[in-house]
Formats: sequence, C-alpha cells, structure tokens
Amino acid sequence: MPITRLSSKGQVVLPKPVRDALGLEPGDELWVEVEEGAIRIVPRKKRRLEEVLARLPGHEPRWRFGSAEALLEAEREEARKRWGR
Repeated sequence: MPITRLSSKGQVVLPKPVRDALGLEPGDELWVEVEEGAIRIVPRKKRRLEEVLARLPGHEPRWRFGSAEALLEAEREEARKRWGR
C-alpha cells in the first residue's frame, strides 16, 4: 500500500501508481468524505449529462433536476450506491 504525507498546507499527493490505476489527471475532481474515522476519496469523473442520466433509474429527462445542484446531488447519490455506503 503506497504511503503519502500531509503537507503544511493540508495537501496530499496521490502516489503515481494510484493516479495511474484510476486514470486521474491534473485538474480532476475528487469526492472527499470522512467515514468511521477514515478518509475516502472517490474520483468524480467528468461525464456528459446524458451519461449521468443514463445511469439513473428510469433515465429521467434532464429537466427533472431543475438545477446543477440537484444534478450534482443525484450524482453523489449514485456514488454512494455504487460504493455501498
């Protein structure tokens, strides 16, 4: 298991094998959550809206969400379901 350090600015460098395994590139966004005393970091893949909607139950039309915030919350819920938490 790779080890990294927390900088004085609170930054963490993900080791190259981890970045490579997940296909992460500079500028990619990551979900960061604290669960039961552990840090969980999940890549937030940049996807087209149609790809996100296609994975949601019933493939509901885009207008259902009403706002970018509502779509973002739907994507968060999808990530929670995928990771089982």
